[in-house]
Amino acid sequence: MDRFGSSKLRIGWVLVCLFFTGLVVMGIQGQQGPDGSQIVAFGTAVPLGADTLRSYVVGNLQGLMYWIVSLVVLLGAFVPVTQWTAAAARGERLKGFFAGTGLGFVHGLFLSQVALFPVWALCWRLVGQVWPPELLRADLHGLLLGLQMLLWAVLLSRLLKSSAGLALLLTLVLRELGPRLSFFLDFGQDLGWSAAQVKGLGILVALLPMAQLPSDPFSPLALPLSIGGPLALGALAMLLPAGGAKGSAKRGK
Repeated sequence: MDRFGSSKLRIGWVLVCLFFTGLVVMGIQGQQGPDGSQIVAFGTAVPLGADTLRSYVVGNLQGLMYWIVSLVVLLGAFVPVTQWTAAAARGERLKGFFAGTGLGFVHGLFLSQVALFPVWALCWRLVGQVWPPELLRADLHGLLLGLQMLLWAVLLSRLLKSSAGLALLLTLVLRELGPRLSFFLDFGQDLGWSAAQVKGLGILVALLPMAQLPSDPFSPLALPLSIGGPLALGALAMLLPAGGAKGSAKRGK
């Protein structure tokens, strides 16, 4: 696991997250009264009007948690995995892809769940619940999105060997593209598309990461496409010939 960060990094990460958790516990609380709800942050009251405190807090924390978890999983493993998959031999690249993705996800799982300490503490201080089911679902979807984005980023970095940063940027673009394409799943036939075209687009959308937190309950049936699809495409990309080796041989001649 030292490939993904030293023990000092993990210890420092935990200490920083615990520090912010302590600030939240000591300085923030929610109040629900007859005149409406408010948040008191370090002595300053922020009125929320007629909205119930729970719906306001949980609704906003869902998107925040989905964003934090997915990006921590992606950024915590992207560079080490791409270095692992840059080997010259196909076997080493395949090993690096599968082993690196698995270990990277485990490392991102640790970092992301530690990063949520302040969020869980904030939820507890505001609504009196530590683990609301809506936030647990957002956490699970965020982990799956992070893994999906990591697979796409490694796949694109293999295709764009000269720029890992561009591969990461394209992954974030795909993340935003997925929800936009979902519009055509609902209204494609109204626009003149055939049923086969809509179905094909549905498969593509399932393969792409989604920036928007899904409103549907978690379904294991979606995993073969959302995770298995990029995993299979990434494995095929690892089998592509190493262009760098050929280029070096030509320069040697």
